[in-house]
Amino acid sequence: MHTISNKTLSNEEIVDVHKWLQHNDINTSRLRRDFSDVLPLAEMMKRDHPRLIDLNNFPKRSSVQLKIANWETFNYKVLAKFNLNLSREFMEQLSTGAHGAAEVMLHEIMRLKKRQRVVETRNAILAQEQIWEENDEVKTVVVNKQVGDGIVQVPQKMILYSLYEKMARDNLAKEAIIDANQKRLAHMENIIKVKTERIEELLMQMGKSPVKLCSSSQHLASTSMLSYEALGTCLRKRHTNTPASSD
Repeated sequence: MHTISNKTLSNEEIVDVHKWLQHNDINTSRLRRDFSDVLPLAEMMKRDHPRLIDLNNFPKRSSVQLKIANWETFNYKVLAKFNLNLSREFMEQLSTGAHGAAEVMLHEIMRLKKRQRVVETRNAILAQEQIWEENDEVKTVVVNKQVGDGIVQVPQKMILYSLYEKMARDNLAKEAIIDANQKRLAHMENIIKVKTERIEELLMQMGKSPVKLCSSSQHLASTSMLSYEALGTCLRKRHTNTPASSD
């Protein structure tokens, strides 16, 4: 649980607090006086949590001791639900209108609201993805699209981002396999080329035409599986069938 105590805010943080209050239509000219009692803060938070906050528990007070009592009730009934806690010293500073105490309190509430929005957004996304998973992987949603000077609503198909990531990973894996196979194919083609050139060179040395290679060796060569044993057999047959020299 986070304990709130008096601290010094930076100039940027104070500006953020005042902007936030103005955005919520709250007068910032009398913060120390107005927020010495808990009622204005209770009214502000009730807008977002109507069931959690009962304003009857925080009647408007004028004395410092009664204001502290109000802050104690608010601390126990409301702030504790958000894992926040006010120190006794800080409640006294709020109730007496100490300089900077109201800004610190409001800054913490502003940060709380931001955290809640993040959680709500994340939960909404998870809930939507769960609905999609329980039904169809592809959904058609209506989006606003600018056409000329106007905005029109058009249907657009969407898929889960988790499915997109899976497809992207699968594609990368397939591309890696294809690339490896292409390299192996290029290597095998190079080996075939070298062997073919060697065979032709041996035939030329024996005075034989590579074009008249025996049919069995032609078939083997066409399948890129010609072995030296097959080549020897073929050459021996060619040598036997060759007429002896007249010399």
